[in-house]
Parts: sequence; structure tokens; C-alpha cells
Amino acid sequence: MPRRDRAYAATWERFSRLSRTQDSLADERRGWRRWLLTPVVAFVIPVDDPAVCAGLESWQRALAPWLVYDPQPAEHLHITLHIAGRLSPVSWLLLPSFLRRSEVGRLAERARPVFGRFNPFEVGIGPPNAFANALFAEVQDEAGCLQALRAELRRALPLRARPPLRWPFVPHVTLGFWGRQPVAPLVQALVPYRSAAPLPLRVTAVHLTLYHQDSALLRPDVLRTAREEIVAGYRLEP
Repeated sequence: MPRRDRAYAATWERFSRLSRTQDSLADERRGWRRWLLTPVVAFVIPVDDPAVCAGLESWQRALAPWLVYDPQPAEHLHITLHIAGRLSPVSWLLLPSFLRRSEVGRLAERARPVFGRFNPFEVGIGPPNAFANALFAEVQDEAGCLQALRAELRRALPLRARPPLRWPFVPHVTLGFWGRQPVAPLVQALVPYRSAAPLPLRVTAVHLTLYHQDSALLRPDVLRTAREEIVAGYRLEP
């Protein structure tokens, strides 16, 4: 079994052994932590192919009864390539992994040459899988193009925009969040979809985005009311 397939199999195995899910959206808004929920600065690959979006939405509809929060809307579906940090709440406060707005513009230009060196490539989206906190679709990348693109991008960015890696890179498309509930019924609901065929997606573009969420109120529509600000767009050139 290829290493990437093993990573997804291990993720599913870990989830299946849990007793309860984790409500990360609620956890990160508790106490003083909500003041650090400034916009996320991230390079993402948009998932905007109509056929792929339709397939992902069909999985979201099927599993919606088990999602405490409304599913990720189609216009926000993406593969996260690299998280550079968060936007600093004030210009004079530079905490680790926080970036000034002026730095984001410089990141955009520093990254631009990287994408011109890569040709468009194809990945497969699916089947559904699960983290402790979220429902997601796997990203099948047999040629390792995502890993290569991510490595080149990270090398091109300054150290401040390369926060320490907290977990291995497992490419995915977040479909929704579980909230806090027992895991066993979720495993039972997901099993029929674990053999779904991946949906072909041609990767031709990357966006540098600021992802804004309400940092205080946590409502079921928290993902639908989030705002994605595109700072820069890049094309992969053949």
C-alpha cells in the first residue's frame, strides 16, 4: 500500500477507535483563545469543478444528519496547500505565526515564481474519511504533485511564514464539522461511502487567501457565514 494510502487508512482507523468526536470550533472560542481567531493566511487549491462539487455535495447531504454545523458551502471547498499563519490583530503585536497585513502582500509576490514552474496536474477527490473533529474527502495524488508543490512553496517563503508543522501533511477537502457526539453512529453512517470512487479534479490554480470567521459567536451556520478574501491568484503554467 502506498504511503499516502496508508496515511488515510491510519486516519480512518484512529477515528473508528474514538469514543467521541472533538468540537474544535467550540474549543478554539473558549476564554482568551477567541481573541486569537484572526483570519487564517493560507495557500489553497480551489475545488470549483462542477462535477466534483456535485459529488462532494451529495456526500454532504447524505451525512448531514450527523453534522452539528452546516456543511462547508461549495464556494469554500478547497485543498489547503500551506497555512502561513494568522493575520496579526494589531500591527505592533507580532506573536509567533502571526503576520502583518503588509507581510501578506510580500508573501504573495515571493510565492509567484513557484507556481510558474509547475504544470497543471490531476488528483482524485474522495472517498469520504474523518478526523476527530471533521468530515473530509481524501485527495488521491499518486504522482506526489501536491507534496512537491507544497515543498517548493515552503522553501520560497520566509521562516515567519513557515510555522512549525503540528501534524503530517494529509491532503483533504473539509466537508463539515462533527461537533461533539458519539463516534460509533458516525462510523456506521460512513462505512457505505468509504468505497466511493475518487472524483477527478484537474489542478490549474492556487489562491493566497485570508479566511475570516466570527471569533465570538458560534452558530450552526459558522461555515456559511465565513468569508474568503483572495489576496492573490496563481495559474500553473504548462
